[in-house]
Amino acid sequence: MIVKLYDIEESLTVRGSMDGSRYKRPEDVEIAFESPIEYALTIQKMGDNLHIWGPVHATLRLTCDRCLEGFTLPVDAQMNVELAPKGDAPKAAEMELRGDEMNLEYYEGDELELDPYVFEEVMLAVPIKVLCNEACKGICPECGKNRNSGECVCKGTEGTPLGEKLKTFLQDS
Repeated sequence: MIVKLYDIEESLTVRGSMDGSRYKRPEDVEIAFESPIEYALTIQKMGDNLHIWGPVHATLRLTCDRCLEGFTLPVDAQMNVELAPKGDAPKAAEMELRGDEMNLEYYEGDELELDPYVFEEVMLAVPIKVLCNEACKGICPECGKNRNSGECVCKGTEGTPLGEKLKTFLQDS
């Protein structure tokens, strides 16, 4: 959604939905969008700066890192970003950011496309370690059976010589 900045007097509320797969990068191959990304954002003008906040909702299809099964993850994020004109961006190649500058991004022109910011908010809500549930047992390293669907008949992993030495060391301490 493109917002014309000259249309905003003090604040503007926008509602919309977007196709998240439009912004997927090659490294996002494990992520599929089961529903459009929906948002209801308030854009408040503060001089030349803009403050954008509001809820963002999506439903993603992901693969569990432990059991390798697909599952659905509902994403309910709260967007909160401040934008400043690109001309106000610091010119130094390296600089230390203060706490109030951590959510600051820059825009240029008199139109603002919201979709990239909304997509980024959804991607930030995806956990680093993607699990179908916290109690996921994963797959057996010997036979490859999903331990969530039942126990396998493997005898379990034998201890390695290094593991046995570590176990002895920890017992002696």
